[in-house]
Amino acid sequence: MAKKNIKTESKPPPTKRQLTRRQRQQRIQRIIVIAGTLFFVLVVGFIGYGFYVEQIKPLQQPVVKINDTVFDMDYYIKLLELYTQGQDDNATWTAADKLIDIIKYSAVLRRISPDLGFDVSTDEVNNEIEKSGFPDEKVYRDVISFELLRYRLLQSYFDPKVPTECEQVQVQALFAESEDVAKMVADELRNDADFDYLAKQYSTEAVTKGSGGDLGWLPEELTYMFLGNLQNSLLKDISFNLEPGVLSEPTYDGSVTKEIGYWLVEVIEKDEKEGSHTRVILLGSQQEAEEIRARIEAGEDFGALAKEHSQDLASKEQGGDLGWIKEIGIGNRIIMQLALQLEPGVLSQPTVDASVQTKGGYWLVRLTDRDANRAFDDETRRGIKQRLLDDLLNEHWQEDSVETYLTEKQKSWAVNRVLSERGR
Repeated sequence: MAKKNIKTESKPPPTKRQLTRRQRQQRIQRIIVIAGTLFFVLVVGFIGYGFYVEQIKPLQQPVVKINDTVFDMDYYIKLLELYTQGQDDNATWTAADKLIDIIKYSAVLRRISPDLGFDVSTDEVNNEIEKSGFPDEKVYRDVISFELLRYRLLQSYFDPKVPTECEQVQVQALFAESEDVAKMVADELRNDADFDYLAKQYSTEAVTKGSGGDLGWLPEELTYMFLGNLQNSLLKDISFNLEPGVLSEPTYDGSVTKEIGYWLVEVIEKDEKEGSHTRVILLGSQQEAEEIRARIEAGEDFGALAKEHSQDLASKEQGGDLGWIKEIGIGNRIIMQLALQLEPGVLSQPTVDASVQTKGGYWLVRLTDRDANRAFDDETRRGIKQRLLDDLLNEHWQEDSVETYLTEKQKSWAVNRVLSERGR
């Protein structure tokens, strides 16, 4: 059977016009693809740059430089997160304020420990990193080495320096504003009045007022650790020179700050537009204020007495002169009220003000017990050792070169980042 010849039709080659149109379409398609690709790259780049600016770049900003070591925001945030795990938002904000000091505290300890014969090896840090599951990063290595050194110094360096027992006295004390008040309170105490009640009524110093005068047991050689803001006062000297049950004589102490003062106010002249031309003296007790007032009334110079006796630093050197004051613009309401009420040339009566602080007053101290060999409990000994370590670090605190770069805005950013991550 003969094969049929199949006749194929060949397409004519594209005309020049057809080629031009096809090439134009292909070129348009290429342009669209390229433009789309460029647009995609730009969008991704913009998003990436925004992420870098908002999330990555701030982590690279320096926070503090100690000697030659720079600690950046990434270090600061990781340390903040580590030290505030399980704590509330307020505690995180509080820690953020103290974190620069913690970084410096840690750096000082690592620097001085070798001179005291204590060090931490790389292998020890590696083992702790592995056991803790922390990433092998500088911030976590620093924390681990710090804690190891701190423990060793407390246990091996400071523990032998802290006695297990020593002479201690159990103390009650109050700080009266004047000798007259102290004598009045002393008379009541000798008549078996309650010390707690009288301390809360008449003590003008925060610690003894708040505790009802009970300062607990004070060890003779370490008294300063137990007195807080009163460590430089005369309390130690008075306490260890008393016998149990004996009340001290009123003893003046000019070093103690109390939360009370008394104003003497005088208006020199008044003007409807300017207000009141006023001068003041701030005294530490009603007794002292009455004595100074009597001297002014007897003809002594107000300005000279203000320079000698006033505890208001803002006006003392000007002889108490506040210049012209108006109802709007004066910070102390008591001064303003007196200035509005007084006629020119009239000196006010001593007026109490619990919003100011003054120095000086009279101690009344009584021992309730004395023990020549009273033992420290474990918690007290731990506290003493930690205080000795703190004192040692404070001695070396100023030896380091410290440059702080952290701003309030950066600190807020760091805290919010930690809180945000914690909330996920």
